[in-house]
Amino acid sequence: MASPSLPENNTSLTYTQPSSQPHLTHTPLPKPGPKDLLVKVHAAAINPVDIQLWGNPVIGWLAGNKEKGIGRDYSGEIVAIGEEMQKSGKWNIGDEVYGLCNRTTAEGTFTQYLSIVPGEPIARKPKSLNHQEAASIPLVVLTAFACLDWLPTESQSPNEKRRVVVSGASGGVGIWCVQLAKKLYGCRVIGICSERNAEFVKELGADEVIDYGTQDVAKTLLDGRAGGKKYDLYIDCVGGTDMFNHWTELLHTSGAYITIVGDKTSRIAMGGPATYMTYPSQVLRHIRGYMFGPRYANVILYQRSELLEQVATMADEGKFKVIVQDVVKGILSESGHEEAWEKVKDYMVEGRVRGKIVVDIA
Repeated sequence: MASPSLPENNTSLTYTQPSSQPHLTHTPLPKPGPKDLLVKVHAAAINPVDIQLWGNPVIGWLAGNKEKGIGRDYSGEIVAIGEEMQKSGKWNIGDEVYGLCNRTTAEGTFTQYLSIVPGEPIARKPKSLNHQEAASIPLVVLTAFACLDWLPTESQSPNEKRRVVVSGASGGVGIWCVQLAKKLYGCRVIGICSERNAEFVKELGADEVIDYGTQDVAKTLLDGRAGGKKYDLYIDCVGGTDMFNHWTELLHTSGAYITIVGDKTSRIAMGGPATYMTYPSQVLRHIRGYMFGPRYANVILYQRSELLEQVATMADEGKFKVIVQDVVKGILSESGHEEAWEKVKDYMVEGRVRGKIVVDIA
């Protein structure tokens, strides 16, 4: 369906949904703030943080609805531009964009229309990707950039490429850590995943794959230090503490162990830097690493539009693979709402997703 055209005063404009969704008909088109953009959302991605927020009774109570605020990634088209933003000349009605809404007080991206405020990452959608593929990218790629920013400027093993280990290499963030480390930073990449995903991770660019189901991961990595070649960066997308008996043996003193999860292992508990409070051993590890090496940090994503612009260019050049395992429909429909939500939750809690799960909003 084509986007509604906007009259000069759009406060009375309505957008009519197909008759199969009667409870959504005649929805008033919101008016953006002076510096905002209004995006008609075509697709949104689901991330572990969404399920963690969904299951948090305090956040649900504060939001007034446990499903409010769910969804961070989106892809869609601009349907209105704030008066002050119009003066910049950067955006036009009809521009296809993708980006990240990271406000806990916002409605989230599982919605028809989304206001984008200044400072939130947004870029023109890669031309080579559809909305569902584009929506799968922002949160995970911006997180991957934050992880890889801890790479030493050069390998500490003479005449060798920098060596990066990615644990959880087939997941949403993992697939981008593998691809960026290999294709943008020119590293040698070792991916850790299940046997069924081994070939998939190799296709993404991993030079070696360790199957955590049949191999002793720590021993395999330690055996891979032949000739004194330690690793420059270990990226943990899974959580847990298994590697901390060996991290100083595995990594150069100028290297780093970076996690996006922390020491926790539950998929429904909040991860990220907030776990410094619940797992204080991480704080001690961070201080020790800062003083003696290798470094340790629990990181969160970057909010930088220029990184999304860079990824869009490289995607259009065919340098990256975008992996959408499944598309869930019916989140906004009266008849399919509950079934769609159950499907989304099952995917996230089970934790066996290859790439991303996307919600079709359009």
